[in-house]
Formats: sequence, structure tokens, C-alpha cells
Amino acid sequence: MGPSASVVPKEDRRPRGGIYRADKSRTNLSDPTKLVNSPVIAAVNTQEAFETALLAPTRCLFLLTGNPLVLPAMLKRAQDSGKLCLVNMDFIDGLSRDRFAVEFLAASGVAGIVSTRVDTLKSAQGCGLMTVLRTFGIDTAAVTAAKKSLVQFRPDAVEVLPALVAPRVGRSLREAYPELTTIGGGLIETVKEIEALLADGIHAITTSNTRLWLI
Repeated sequence: MGPSASVVPKEDRRPRGGIYRADKSRTNLSDPTKLVNSPVIAAVNTQEAFETALLAPTRCLFLLTGNPLVLPAMLKRAQDSGKLCLVNMDFIDGLSRDRFAVEFLAASGVAGIVSTRVDTLKSAQGCGLMTVLRTFGIDTAAVTAAKKSLVQFRPDAVEVLPALVAPRVGRSLREAYPELTTIGGGLIETVKEIEALLADGIHAITTSNTRLWLI
């Protein structure tokens, strides 16, 4: 063997820029209508809640729990149960929020990414995943920051917390982006509150209250 010959098997040669490339068959995941096929999205923050969510009627899950050791199996179980499963990367243990973490989740079968970080969502979009920008409607400054984020990046949907201010914030955001899908999350306690939010222009809500996953 000459000195210039490579000893690395062809199958082990991977692009240095990352190991995951978006499968064209996955690009149809980036469709906000899939997020709101049911009005209630289960916000799953414990393993026990995950087991409950798999059996609940809701068709979409936001995972706020897990680590690299368990997430691939959780994503597979959710998929096998017919659930659209997105991961909130701001809450996951053992993963940074960089491009390689997104690629790991994409290769593990995640449908989309939720985050407050635009760079993370840009990486997710590059992998053909759904993207949800999580933002807060606590004051005018927070809403202004959300508008600036939308100038940089257009996600598939925006999740506004707390949910009770989501209609007002959503209307403000849709003045510039009329087609924006808006999700309300947090501090929802009753079915009547959900009905009022949906009637007021919110496309869906997220909640960790398992009693409300039956809608």
C-alpha cells in the first residue's frame, strides 16, 4: 500500500460539517397544519406523563423531558402510537442546543423542534423538521423581541406563554405575518379556557394537565 492510500473504509467517511442530511421524504413534516390537527397538544414533562400521553386522544406531543439515552426509544414509541412528537430542546438533559444535537434528534425520528433560540430552529429547518418558536407575552418588550425574532426566522408556529395572553399577542404578530400559526401554552386549567382561546383565534394549546388531554 502506497503512502497516499487511504486506510479509512468508504462507509466511514462522513462530511465534516455534520452527519445528518435531510431526507427529502421528511420535508413534508414542516407543515403547521399537522400541529393543530387536534386542539390540545400534550406538554410532556415526566416519564409517567409520557406513558399517559401515548394512550390519550391528543395527536401531538411536545417532549420537555428526556436525555440522549432514552429519547430515541421515546420517539419510536410515540411514532408507533401515531403521535406527532416534537422535542423542546430548552428542557432536554445531556444535549446542547447546537446543530449536532438537532441532527441527533432528526436521526432519531423527531418530527420537530421547539425552542426559544432562533439558531437552533434554523438548524432544525435545515434538517427538514417542524419548527416552533417559544416566546413569552409578559410585557411589551417581550412581544417586541418576538417580532424581531420573526424578522430573522419564520417558524412553522409560535408558542406564546402564558396562554391567556396568546390571543392578544397572536393578533399583534399576525399584523405582520397573517398566516402565522399561533399556539397558547401555560396556566390553562379548564376546558372552558381552551374553548375561549380557540374561539379567540388561537390554533391550538399546549398543556401538561393530563385531564385536558382528552379533548
